[in-house]
Amino acid sequence: MTLTIRWPRSPIRRGSVGPHGRTPNLRNKSEAKKQGQSQRSVPLIEKLLYLLFLSLPFVTLIQTVLARPGTIRPGSSSEDESTVAPPIRMETFISGPRWRYSLPFAVKNKATIEKLIQCESSGRNISRPDSDGLMSDGILQFHRGPTDTLAGGTWEDFSQASGIRGSPRNPADAIKMTDWAISHGRGPHWTCWQLRKLSPGS
Repeated sequence: MTLTIRWPRSPIRRGSVGPHGRTPNLRNKSEAKKQGQSQRSVPLIEKLLYLLFLSLPFVTLIQTVLARPGTIRPGSSSEDESTVAPPIRMETFISGPRWRYSLPFAVKNKATIEKLIQCESSGRNISRPDSDGLMSDGILQFHRGPTDTLAGGTWEDFSQASGIRGSPRNPADAIKMTDWAISHGRGPHWTCWQLRKLSPGS
């Protein structure tokens, strides 16, 4: 009689030792692979941040150079509004003893007009008869016309020739008109021009 003994086979579990050694654990392999990739990516990120840090001064320098206003060339059609210098405000002061006028424009014959105003009206903005009996107006005493209005008077005559508008009773208008008249040889119109022997630039 033959007796046969059979040993029960135990199932090979994942991670148990096989006939040729330990069976490889796939989960551990994948985790080890991920860990290695993450360890390699950390130095790469550090390098990128370091390069970015080094490039900041160069970026700032380039922005500074590009932000500088360009030089405006005469006749250039590509002028930027931000580089155009603001207009310079002109202001002239005409003055004498106890009187003074501020004007928002340049006056070529400033000294001569100051002497003329002092002689004609002492700086007072008045209307009164002149030595010929005609009414004269303003600090520079412009003659009215025959009808006692500006029509036909000195102001209208000068206004048509110069294109300057306004009123002789407005000091700024009167000074602007007189400055034009002196520059165009009409200074002898005033009696004080003769009395004071004035001339352009005197």
